Amino acid sequence: MKNVLLINSNREIAARMLQDRKDVRLSVITPPKHRDYYDDDTDVEVVDSIADLTQVRLAALRIRERNPFEYVVSPAEWSIQAGGYIRSYFGLPGVDYKVANAFSNKYVMKQELAAAGLPVARFRLLSQLTDALTVGDDLGWPMVIKRACGGGSGYVLAVHDADHLRSLATDNSTARLRAAPFPMMAEELIDIEAEFHCDGVVRDGKVRFAPVSRYFKPVLRSVGGVIGSYSLPDDHPETRVVSDLHDRVVAALGLTDGVTHLEVFKSSHGYLIGEIACRPGGGGIPEQVQHQYGVDLWSVFLDVSMGETVDINTSPRSDHMIQYMLPRPAGTVTAITPAESLLSVPGVVYADVKTKVGDLVGGPLDSSIYAGVVVMRAESEAQVHERVAQIDARFRVEVAKDGKRPTTPAAGTSESA
Repeated sequence: MKNVLLINSNREIAARMLQDRKDVRLSVITPPKHRDYYDDDTDVEVVDSIADLTQVRLAALRIRERNPFEYVVSPAEWSIQAGGYIRSYFGLPGVDYKVANAFSNKYVMKQELAAAGLPVARFRLLSQLTDALTVGDDLGWPMVIKRACGGGSGYVLAVHDADHLRSLATDNSTARLRAAPFPMMAEELIDIEAEFHCDGVVRDGKVRFAPVSRYFKPVLRSVGGVIGSYSLPDDHPETRVVSDLHDRVVAALGLTDGVTHLEVFKSSHGYLIGEIACRPGGGGIPEQVQHQYGVDLWSVFLDVSMGETVDINTSPRSDHMIQYMLPRPAGTVTAITPAESLLSVPGVVYADVKTKVGDLVGGPLDSSIYAGVVVMRAESEAQVHERVAQIDARFRVEVAKDGKRPTTPAAGTSESA
C-alpha cells in the first residue's frame, strides 16, 4: 500500500484514477470548488488556494498525523509549485521545489533557458503593470504581458503601444491581472508562423518518448474558436527540431523523472521555446497520444510520481492523429451536437462532449474552456484538413446570452491549413 498525497485543483482525471486504485492510501489537498471530485470516504483537506504554499503546508502537516504520505502527486498547473514545495519540505522523492519552480514560474523558466543558451523571446520581470512603459523602450512594441505563474491563455495581454498600456492600467479588464498575487512579466511579441507541442516522458534522466504535434494555428489566436493539433510523423524534419529542443529544455531545467508538455514557436527568428510544464498537456492531447502511440500519459504521470517502473514501447508512425477541442462560446447552452453524431464522421476514433444543455459559461474565455474533444486519424496532411472541415461542418452549439434568443456560432474557425 502506497501512502499518497494528491495536491490538485481542476484535474478530475487524476482524482478519479487515484481513488480507483486499491493499492493507494490517498489524502487530498484541494480548493472548495473541486471538493466534489472526491468520494465521501476520501481523506480531503480543503484550502482557499493551492497556490498559497503556507495553507498547503499546514494542511499537509495535519494530513501526516493520519497518513504519513511517502509520495506527492501534483497534476495541475497550480499544484506543480505546491507539490515541489511539500516534497522539499518533507524530504520526499520526486520533483523538488527548485525544479518545480522552474517548470511553473515562467520568469524563472526563461532565465534558466536563456542561461543555457536556448532560444527564447526577450523578456523582463514586472513589479506592476505600468512598469511595462519603461520595458517597452527595451523590448519594443507591441509586447505580451502575462502573470509569471498559471496555465492556459488566461491573464495574457497583447499590448500595442504605450497609449494602449496606459488605458489598460486602469481598465476593468485587467483588474484581476493587476490584483493577482503573482509577479508579472513582459515578452517581445513574436510573429508566430506556426506553433508546436511536444509531450514527453522522462525517466532516470533520459527522455524516453517525445512525440511532436502542430497546432492548427497559434493558440492565442484561437481562443474563442477551435483549438487543436495534429501529430507529425516521427521522421518529419520539424519533429526532429522540436524534440531536440525538448531534450535540451528538460536537461536545462533539471527534470530527471516526469511527464512534460512543451510549446515551441516557429517565427522569423527561427524556432523559439514558449513554455514547458511537468504534467500532461490539456485538452485532447492525452487522448491524441494514447490513440496514436498507445501511451497513456496520465497513467505514466501517476506511476512516475509514485516511483513506479515505466516501460514505453512504441513504433514509428507516418500518419497523423488530430485532437480537436470543440468550441464553447460564452452564454447558456440551448443545443449542442452529441458525441454519437461526431463518432459517425469518417476517421473519428474518440469523441467526448462534456458540455450539456443548460450549462452556463461567462467570459472572458481562455484556452482551458471548451465543450469537448474529438480525436481523428488522417493518412496525410491534406486529409488532416479534410477531417477538420468535416467536424467544423458537423458540430454546432447554440447559446443564449443575457436572455436573448439563441445564436449558433460558426464552428468552422479552425483554419487548419
